[in-house]
Amino acid sequence: MSMTDQSPRQTRYSRTVGILKVVLPLVALVMLSLVFLTARTIDPRLAIRTAEIDVEDRARDPRLSGARFAGVTDDGAALTIVAETARFDPHAALKLDVTGLTLHLEGRSGEDLSATASEGVIDRGAGRFSMSGGLDLSVTPGFALHTETLTGLLDSTRIEAPGQITGSAPAGEITAQHMLLQADSTDGAGYRLVFGGGVRLLYQPEN
Repeated sequence: MSMTDQSPRQTRYSRTVGILKVVLPLVALVMLSLVFLTARTIDPRLAIRTAEIDVEDRARDPRLSGARFAGVTDDGAALTIVAETARFDPHAALKLDVTGLTLHLEGRSGEDLSATASEGVIDRGAGRFSMSGGLDLSVTPGFALHTETLTGLLDSTRIEAPGQITGSAPAGEITAQHMLLQADSTDGAGYRLVFGGGVRLLYQPEN
């Protein structure tokens, strides 16, 4: 059948298909061009300004968040130190400056010591730690104490408050110039809590 034999309806259909074959690719090309023209350029500096974590500060001062250190002393006590942040000392690879730290020591016989402080140092190379700044300390049985500095060993049960310590004891209010908690070497179990230097105990009998 020749073109002259097609009906008017078929002729219009053929023309429409031909026009669409030309128009549709052009429309798609125009829309794609508009996408690229209207796309917003991302400023990488904006991400640094609005981020909750200061990326530039972290790059200059690397630190750990939610650091946790745990171990068992040579006398069998479980020692755990948790810190909000920990920064590596650039001059000592195993030394960390920490903030917002909590210490927990649990002896083999159930003895318990807990302490919180605003800052401190964990020196794994020297096997020691220190805590300072608004330090609260609780020791079983029934001691709730306050001091400025606490030092101790990471591999042995030995914790010392070298400065004045005040608080409550099972029998009343206590004040001393220093305090030492260490493993009881007489039988190898439990620990001894020793107060020294002008110890004063204000006895408060139970009602």
